[in-house]
Formats: sequence, C-alpha cells, structure tokens
Amino acid sequence: MSEIKLRTIKSAYAEIKSMDPNTALTEWAVRQVVISGLIPSRRVGTKYLVNLSSVLDYFGVGDSNDCA
Repeated sequence: MSEIKLRTIKSAYAEIKSMDPNTALTEWAVRQVVISGLIPSRRVGTKYLVNLSSVLDYFGVGDSNDCA
C-alpha cells in the first residue's frame, strides 16, 4: 500500500509547481477537479484534503508517457 500524503488543494498545487516550475496547470484547475468529485477528497471545515498521489495520477504528473 502506498503512503497517503494528505494535502490541501493549495499545497498539492505547490508540490506540482515544484516538480515542474513551467507547468500550465493552475491552482484553480486543481480546485475545480477536486470540487467536482473527479479526485477523491475529504472536506474538513472549509478546506478540502486530497491524497497527493491521486492528484498526480489524475493529471499524469511524473508519468514517463508525458507529451514532449
């Protein structure tokens, strides 16, 4: 079983940005996908918590099949 790394939407986006500083992905796009239910999340108060690996898998970040 892989390690669960819970992050807020903002910190999940910050991790993606640190992996690829020139990414075209925006925090708003990540937020919309999470809120729409395409990525599993838990709401705690006013924040959404997501598993970082779920976000990375959904957007294909770090895949060896990335488009060049």
